[in-house]
Amino acid sequence: MTPETPETPKTNAPSGGAKADAPSGGAPDHGQAREPGRGVRDQIARYRTAFTAVVVMIVIAAISGGYILAHERLSLPSWFPLVGSTHFMIDAEFKSGLALTPGQGQPVTIAGAKVGEVASVELRKGVARVGMEIEPKQARYIYRNATMLMRPRTQLKDETIELEKGTPSAGRVHEGEVFPLSQTAPDVPFEEFLSSLDAETRSYLQELLAAAGVALKENGRPLAADFIRFDPLTRDLQKITAELEKRHVYISHSIHNFRLFLTALGGKDKQLAEVLEASNKVFGVFDKENKAVEETVKDLPGTLRAVRGGLGKLTKAADVVTPTLKKLKPFAAALKPAQEQSRAFFKHSTPIIEEEIGPFAREVLPVLEKVKPATQDFNKALPSLASSFAVLNEFFNELAYNPGGKQEGFLFFLDWASHDFNSALSTADAGSVLGRTLLYLNCEVAPILTGVGEVNQNVKLLLGLLKPPEGKECEENHIPITREG
Repeated sequence: MTPETPETPKTNAPSGGAKADAPSGGAPDHGQAREPGRGVRDQIARYRTAFTAVVVMIVIAAISGGYILAHERLSLPSWFPLVGSTHFMIDAEFKSGLALTPGQGQPVTIAGAKVGEVASVELRKGVARVGMEIEPKQARYIYRNATMLMRPRTQLKDETIELEKGTPSAGRVHEGEVFPLSQTAPDVPFEEFLSSLDAETRSYLQELLAAAGVALKENGRPLAADFIRFDPLTRDLQKITAELEKRHVYISHSIHNFRLFLTALGGKDKQLAEVLEASNKVFGVFDKENKAVEETVKDLPGTLRAVRGGLGKLTKAADVVTPTLKKLKPFAAALKPAQEQSRAFFKHSTPIIEEEIGPFAREVLPVLEKVKPATQDFNKALPSLASSFAVLNEFFNELAYNPGGKQEGFLFFLDWASHDFNSALSTADAGSVLGRTLLYLNCEVAPILTGVGEVNQNVKLLLGLLKPPEGKECEENHIPITREG
């Protein structure tokens, strides 16, 4: 390009215009360098090739850095804009943290799905304290009785922590909570397991594994079929395991309640001693009644036989009752109108029972309580009364029995005796009824009564009124008189 002529007027160069520079080899034009209107946009337009190259390199560097940081598992805090994230932190104690390395992306899984990563491993009081970053949306499914197992994913000891979430009844886990050793289990290396065996056992195990390899060669499908046959057993074992877990919970509750029971008993020594003393007396009574219990047990077979016979008879009775009840069905149907008519009676009698019989029963209750001791004594006398009435029943049955034919029973003669008794007492005076009597005095009794009359004036009076036969009258009637001596 040629330099501008002096006659050309000076004008402001437009943005992006191609203003000619000073000629090559000539002195710089200081007036043109300080020309107003050349800003950042003009410079970018002027050096657009270099600027585009720099921008492309910056974009490539950002993409490469992001890719590298993504594969380095960079975790930024939540306050970092756009790419910051929050994590739910929990800790667990393991007997061994071998092969656990923070920052390597070793996962924490639930049912095979990744829910977090190992964040830290440090030694505290002789155990490995492993910190884990859990996704907040997955942390709500982890409970306080969760268990953790370390398992290798590859032969290079790329460890993973398998987490069993636990049960909702234990409550959700809180951030920062530490799971104790009782809920964790480390990965035991196979070499350590083999080193715990003696040489002979190791050789046997090697032979077993070699034989298993030969036996399983090209037998994958039959082995898979065998495993499929175990599927029902696996389901049943799962159910059994669930029931055993419930049993474990029940046992823990029982132990807790038993501890509370023992704590309550600790302050009741005196009452407990009284209970034991009373129990001792009760067992003493049981010991005394041991013989009676033995006799009861001896009588039990006979009782069972009698019950069996009674049940047989009850079966026969049921066979008879069934048709009887069927025949009574029309009677039951006919009874329905009578019951409907009885409703009015019951409605009328209900107030009487509530207002009259009820208060009477309450008033008579104290009297009945006082009568109770007498009724108890009466109950004791009832067996004897039953025997007496049984005898009287037999007696009256004997009186009422009529043999038939020419023989008559006692009732027949009782009528004649009653008739004779009425005839004997048919006479009376102002004092009372007089019985007809016939007094007989023989000749031997008269002298004895005469001697008694000399001693007792009343007997003498009666002899005078009765006038017993004398010895002369007896001789006239030829009645001999026996005389002793």
